[in-house]
Amino acid sequence: MGTGRRLAVLLLALAVIGTPAAAMRVGCVGASCRSSDGSGEPAPFCSLPADLRALITAGTYEGRSPDALGVAGSTAVKSDVGGGTEVPWPTVGEVAAMTVPVLFIGRGIRTAELVSTLGLDQIAPTLAQSMGLERPHPEVRSGTPIPGVIGSDRITPLTVLIVWKRLGMDDLPNEPTPWFDHASSRPGSTNDPGTGEPGIAGGLATAGSLPLDPTAVETTIGTGGLPSQHGITGTWVRSPRSSLTRAYGPGAPPTVIASLGDDLDRATGGRALIGLIRGTPGDVGLTGDAWYGTGPVRDATVRAGASIPAQVTGFLREGWGADATPDLLAVPIDGGPASADRVTARIVDEVLAAVPDATIVVTATGSLSAPDAVLAAAPPGVVLAPHGDAGGGFFVDRGADVATTAQQVVDAMRAQTAPGGSPLYEDAFASYAVRFGRYC
Repeated sequence: MGTGRRLAVLLLALAVIGTPAAAMRVGCVGASCRSSDGSGEPAPFCSLPADLRALITAGTYEGRSPDALGVAGSTAVKSDVGGGTEVPWPTVGEVAAMTVPVLFIGRGIRTAELVSTLGLDQIAPTLAQSMGLERPHPEVRSGTPIPGVIGSDRITPLTVLIVWKRLGMDDLPNEPTPWFDHASSRPGSTNDPGTGEPGIAGGLATAGSLPLDPTAVETTIGTGGLPSQHGITGTWVRSPRSSLTRAYGPGAPPTVIASLGDDLDRATGGRALIGLIRGTPGDVGLTGDAWYGTGPVRDATVRAGASIPAQVTGFLREGWGADATPDLLAVPIDGGPASADRVTARIVDEVLAAVPDATIVVTATGSLSAPDAVLAAAPPGVVLAPHGDAGGGFFVDRGADVATTAQQVVDAMRAQTAPGGSPLYEDAFASYAVRFGRYC
């Protein structure tokens, strides 16, 4: 069907269901994006740069994401999503997602500099190769294995996934990170994985989606898909009953696609040991749990304590990596660069000493630092759901006695101004605008 035919069908469908004229402008159907005087009238969402639209589209999931979305202008905007985490809203000032480091370490890793920018959704499929795991239905995930990383057919007995939360490359110069500096300087020449020495493949990656919420990014790392595929768009999501719930909390909707941990557990008949050192509920995204409905996937979950390296040692003593069946251990680290660097150095030493054939991945969720950002607030005169302030948008209360609509929130957002008097939002739009963004 040609583009013109598709737009005609869309126009007819919108007319039948009585969608507001604003939605027709989102589709740019016919001359709907032009004002009566012939000048261009920006359509919601369509007015944004194409690469920014792609990142926002990759970060949303219909029915779970905020009802009213926005993009900050010259003044950065952030949301307090709880637990001391403030998520920055998408902004026209920073189109690309924040870059993060990615290091693969192990005897089966071919030392190399990964020159092209990667996506965090490529980590899980790359690790699946090192586990000898063929995941079912790869077409439901965006991630593909990173070429040239896995240099051996040997199946790794243990994979340790270390994730620096709320940190990105922009944060690293602020504090000393001697372990990371040394490890990241090694890639650059290939090596023979058969030498017995651990190789290191390193490069830079992006989350591939906006907003840059740690819970969404951790799930991207754990599944090999983007939020538009796995459905965990942030710390807070809509439940099937339209109430707001914390992702991976009671009553929360599950991931739409299985995680690497889910598939590993199923492929090994439950023999694989899967562990998590959990600091917040969102950390579950790194391992998954019971996606196939056959009982818990994780064999052990411990709350992050004062000494994470000691907790990793505890897992090793309990048998992680002790046999030929590949095991998985996820270790999120929440702290500054210097602290994360010290903890990682100890973990890497402990793991390789106990399981020489282990594979270790070190990466991060991205920088959330925005010291001059304005904290997002409910626009005057609108009613939001409890905890309705999310990174990049607002959830509208859907109670029977509440009359507020998403469009009213959008209109109020457009009227908000920054401290200097300029518009606070470059663009604001109802969530359905993202769905029709393909027609921009």
